[in-house]
Amino acid sequence: MLHLSDISLRRRLLMANFTMVFVPIFILSVLGFLLISGLRFSSPHNDLAGLWPEKGPALSIQYTVSSLRVKAERPGPLKVKDMREDCRVLEDLGIATAIIRNDQVAYITPGIDFPALADAVLRKANGQPTVMTWDGDGFFFRYTSPRSGTTVIAAGHIPFIAKTGIREGIAKSVLQTILTFIVITASVIIIACGLILSRLLSRQILTPLAALRQAASEIEKGNLDYALQVPSRDELGRTCAAFDRMRRQLKASREAQEKYEQNRKELIAGISHDLSTPLTLLKGYASGILVGIAKTAEKRHHYVELIYQNACTLEKLVDRLFLFSKLDLGQVSFAMETVSLRDYFTDFVAENKQRLAERGLILHYAAPSGPARAAIDRMQFQRIVDNLLENSLKYKEKGTVAMDIVLRETPESVVLTFADDGPGVPTADLPRLFDSFYRTDAARTDVKKGSGLGLAIVRQIIAALHGSIRAAETPGGGLSIIITLPRIEGKNHETNLNH
Repeated sequence: MLHLSDISLRRRLLMANFTMVFVPIFILSVLGFLLISGLRFSSPHNDLAGLWPEKGPALSIQYTVSSLRVKAERPGPLKVKDMREDCRVLEDLGIATAIIRNDQVAYITPGIDFPALADAVLRKANGQPTVMTWDGDGFFFRYTSPRSGTTVIAAGHIPFIAKTGIREGIAKSVLQTILTFIVITASVIIIACGLILSRLLSRQILTPLAALRQAASEIEKGNLDYALQVPSRDELGRTCAAFDRMRRQLKASREAQEKYEQNRKELIAGISHDLSTPLTLLKGYASGILVGIAKTAEKRHHYVELIYQNACTLEKLVDRLFLFSKLDLGQVSFAMETVSLRDYFTDFVAENKQRLAERGLILHYAAPSGPARAAIDRMQFQRIVDNLLENSLKYKEKGTVAMDIVLRETPESVVLTFADDGPGVPTADLPRLFDSFYRTDAARTDVKKGSGLGLAIVRQIIAALHGSIRAAETPGGGLSIIITLPRIEGKNHETNLNH
């Protein structure tokens, strides 16, 4: 259902302006039409012309004598019948008339003495052939047509109305009351229409502007949780919606910035801690050699081995940190190709199952029926697989740990699951497992077990492969890592992309 607030502001303004102009014009037009129609379709001697007695007879008399003059000008035989109707109009108003042609009286008001009538008009005419006078003595008219020779005479004892006036009649009072009511009603309607439209437009315009101003004030105070809700869908509504989208983007940017700052602090703290541990050990062992603690050749050899091992740990940590930074900056190139993951893991398990079993990792893999093709970089994907397998080995609590590699296809993706039966991870720690330098060991004492960057690097690589990764609990105990990659159709489809 279309609401007023759904109409564009421009159209509403046009409609309001049109209405404020149209309503008064319409009312005045109707009023004028009624008055004009009443005058146009009424005869000169009917009741409408006589609604104002001081003007109605004057209008009728003037109209009638003008009509007689026009008819007297007509050449040819005199048509007394046509002129007799006008004469009767004057006679009804108390004016006697006579029509003369060729010195013959063609018509005279019944009961009127023609010589007396002609003599009265002649005295008022002062010897002129044409006269029309209306004064305190009454109305006197004489006209002789030079074309037809017809003379029209009219006279009556009707005082000059402008001077004497006539008592107002009932019709005049009624009409004046009606007209006054119409004028007052029209004025009230026009004023009410203007007020209603002004108030409506004010509410439709000022209310969203007030909400927008309040939202801007809240954002200025730093409150990015203040939601701006304007239900209208006009220009102001769309502006407010765009403003609220900007607020949400600002909020998301601020949260991302805060998260980035937190990650940066954790990264610096993690780097400092993880570098300080092997450096402290290196310093201790080297000091033991320098001060003579390692007195025998065998003990010095042992100290040198420990120095070497800690130097290797330090080197691995720096390498991983460098790789993580390059992945984060998008400076690692990926040579993408379409690979059947079913065949990839068939070959991998066949080649590495025995070697991993000797280290205590028992692999189980069942090849799916489909090829499970995905676009990967073989070297970076191998880094993912090695990291997940090494994590299971590092954190095993028994002599061996079993891992099931499960591969399945959906219409749009390939889902790869690495599920072990190791100690697992608390549910609360699962979402943060892929954060840099995050370990379930809050004390971070055992650096040799991991740098805290392995799964963070895995997540970066999976993101570059346009996939996703998450951690879950393995049914029965343990940790499951689920990787989802886009599925590729076709046999020979190959893609080369550099990231």
